[in-house]
Amino acid sequence: MSAAALIRTPSQRAEWKRIHDGLRSLWRACLPEPNGGDVARSLTINFVGIADAAEAEALREATDRLQRRTPCRAFLLLLDEGAEPGQAELAATTRGQGSMRDIVLEEITIRAPSSAFGQLPGLVRPLLMNDLPNHLFWARPWQHGAADFEALASLCEHVVVDSRRFAAPAKDLAALAARRGKGANITDLAWLRLRPLRRALAEGFERVTWQPGTAVTGHIRHGAQSASASLLLADWLRQRLGANLQLEATATATGTLPEHVLLRTGEFELELLAGPQQIRVHVTTKAHCYLPFLVPTSRGSDADLLAAAIDLG
Repeated sequence: MSAAALIRTPSQRAEWKRIHDGLRSLWRACLPEPNGGDVARSLTINFVGIADAAEAEALREATDRLQRRTPCRAFLLLLDEGAEPGQAELAATTRGQGSMRDIVLEEITIRAPSSAFGQLPGLVRPLLMNDLPNHLFWARPWQHGAADFEALASLCEHVVVDSRRFAAPAKDLAALAARRGKGANITDLAWLRLRPLRRALAEGFERVTWQPGTAVTGHIRHGAQSASASLLLADWLRQRLGANLQLEATATATGTLPEHVLLRTGEFELELLAGPQQIRVHVTTKAHCYLPFLVPTSRGSDADLLAAAIDLG
């Protein structure tokens, strides 16, 4: 993406039935000069994000970060029990210099109470730009088979969830895995948060000899914010190593990564301690006690994770 300045238009309001007209009026607002200049769309995806109204700023921040690397038409659907259905807020962001402008974001914000949710898929569907991939970010608690999720997911080829928000992680993660088994394209931000820890494990295993079939035991200690990530990690280690791990919940852990991972075989012990900035890795074998080494944790925000998830989709 160019380093040219990004310019956001003033927000406009439009009735739901006149959003098409409102989007056309954004073109005039995007013109660099009243009587001249050129403007063109440079959009590559349709993005549909849904969150509770209390998380409106977080969703808008994620969208802002997304458009800097993936220009999009973005639908921000906010469930607000105090909202009156029927009005949308429209804005656009352009990038360019001189008399040329490229539209890199068309943002359509819709606030509606849950009682009006059934109208939203039908409102969004005709506004999706043709021939662009459609991505849904479900930034809410999730329930398998819920009609509201199914209605929006049916519009999009790729769905992003954050299982950290799930009320019943074990049950819901199993349901997500079943959907993937049937061909659904779903990315979980909790899995992406595990990248530094998986990298630390890989570096630890470079210091030991492990043979397929070797019994691996141990535990994963986690807090409430990392419960789903710990389940995902335990399942991954079970698939890769046949590891039999115990999960231990603790009220003292507050991070989004498991705070302690311990793997044991008859030949070695691998221990990971996750802190806010880095992961400390201890490797011990029958012959050696290696000096601990450090792997940095991710410095990216949830908005950066979302952009990475869209790239994967």
